[in-house]
This record gives sequence, C-alpha cells and structure tokens, in this order.
Amino acid sequence: MSAGRGRDRVVVGIDDAGSSADAVDWASAEAATRGCPLHIVHAFHLPMPADPYGIIPPIDSLFTARAGAEAILEEAVARARAVASDVDVTPSLLLASPARALLDEGRRAGLLVLGSRGLCGLRGLLARSVSVQVSAHAPCPVVVVGPPRVVDDPGRSPSRVVVGVDATDSCTPAVGFAFQAARQRGIPLLAVQAWTPDPLADLEGITAPPTLAEALARGTLERALERWQPEFPDVPVDTALVRGEPAHALIAQSRGAALLVVGTRGRGHVMGTVLGSVSQAVLHHGDCPLAIIRHDNSRTDRSSGVPERDQGSDHHDQPGHRSTPWNRRWSA
Repeated sequence: MSAGRGRDRVVVGIDDAGSSADAVDWASAEAATRGCPLHIVHAFHLPMPADPYGIIPPIDSLFTARAGAEAILEEAVARARAVASDVDVTPSLLLASPARALLDEGRRAGLLVLGSRGLCGLRGLLARSVSVQVSAHAPCPVVVVGPPRVVDDPGRSPSRVVVGVDATDSCTPAVGFAFQAARQRGIPLLAVQAWTPDPLADLEGITAPPTLAEALARGTLERALERWQPEFPDVPVDTALVRGEPAHALIAQSRGAALLVVGTRGRGHVMGTVLGSVSQAVLHHGDCPLAIIRHDNSRTDRSSGVPERDQGSDHHDQPGHRSTPWNRRWSA
C-alpha cells in the first residue's frame, strides 16, 4: 500500500512537548480502519543564535537539534506500527513552523490529526494556537486528540459519536462525517441541537413562546439528519434537544464519547486564525477527540467521510464494522 495515495492517507502531526502519543495512537487506528496509509509529520526549528556574536548557532547544537527531532519521529513511527502493524507508515521531518507544515501536508491528506494535552503557560498557548490555525485553514477535516479526562472502567468502550447541529449550512458536512465515523466504529450517533428562547423583541417584552423556539430547533435537527440517514441506514441515531448554549451542551455530551464532531464556516486569511466560539470552546474543554469540519472544505471524497453524490460514489463501500486496533479509551 503506497503512501503516495494522497488524499486517502491520514496525516498526524507530532511535537516535542509530549502531547502527541495519544494522537499517534488515534491516527494509527483510524488509518487501519480506513485501510489507508499513515503519514507522521514532525516540524522543528533550529536553535536560536548562541555564538558570542549572535550570527549562527554552534554547529554541534544544529546536529543535536536534528538528532533530537529524528529520535522523536522514530519513536512515533514505532508507536504507530505497534498499534496498527498492517498500516503503511511513513515519516517526514521538516524544518518549518508546525502550523505551516501541517497545512501543506493537509493538501495531500484525507484527514489531519493533532495532539492536545491541555498544557498551561506559554507551551499550552502555542499548542492551542497551532490547533486553531490548522483547524481554521486546513483543506481537509481535522481531529484534535487529547488524553481522556474522564476515567472510566478500562474495559468499557465509549458508546457514541456526538455531532453538533445548528440552523446553518456549516453543520451539513459535519453530520455526514459523524455518520461515517459512527459506522466505522459500529456505534450509535447522537445529534445534539441546543436552543434558547427568543430574545425580547422590544421594550414591552414581546417575544415568541419558548415552545416555538424548541419546535424550530427540533425541525432543524430533523432536517439535518434526513439529509444523511438514507446513506447510513445501518447507523442507530439518537437525538438530544438541549435548552442552553451550544458549547455547554456539546461539552457535556462529549464526556465518554468516542468522537465529537462540529462544523465551522471558516473565514478569510486573517479572521480564519480564529474559529467560531463554539468550536474554540469544545476544542479547549471537550472530553473526547474533536473533529472540526469546515463548511467550505472542498474535500468531500470517501476519505473525508462525506460521499460524492454527483460522482456516483457508493457510500456503502466504506469499511464498516471491521476489526481494528482502536484504543479502548475511544473505541467501540
């Protein structure tokens, strides 16, 4: 199986902050489930100038930095092959910023996977910055993986994929991705729609009754699922109408889930560095791996989990309830 299959492959980015082990595990299992290659990317910087004149770093520090980066990459490759021995794993060591390297690799990937350990201080800020930049700009779906925050019985597997639904078009590809993820794992899909009563229309306090807002939310939820259920008749679907803020509802439902999926509209080159408030909230506070699916993402082939209807692809050819090396903390 060649790693040159481009958009069929899963790409995982690793760093030297100790936050990538869970991402490598998750990406390896995902590649095995999809039956595609795994590409591991490590981007590193040369050390800052350290000679007495501040011109170039000492030559031994350059070799030390590269040797350290190579060791990190080799360890990740060994870990990936231990998780999924039948997956074609290729490494890539790049002298570049992590965000730029991953965005470049995303042009040739079906899925980008990042790690997140919830670090504090400057390292945590930089890690979150990379996740936000890549999620906002990547030309393919992005999954951010951190260690589970809820400690359960190790023999118990998460039971659902959770997807956030709203009244915008941004949730359409996200729901399709979530259906495919649920099928791959052989578990149900939980679609969550949050709603709030209408704000006051004027100073006299005239507003629609809460029951109307709830009914509109229910209709939005039903329409979002109707778009995809014919493609995935074998996926059990549960729904949750939650009165409250969307971010709070999704964070609560992420506890014990195998995957949380949200859609984002994506923005311009400047504003694109900032995701929507819901996406950012669940990115920082969710309790399971998070998939962020851009609405304007043109990557809708089979590797992304969204079928190409216009090209006559048969979505039922996707791998379903196969035996895979999913880590027990996230698998069904």
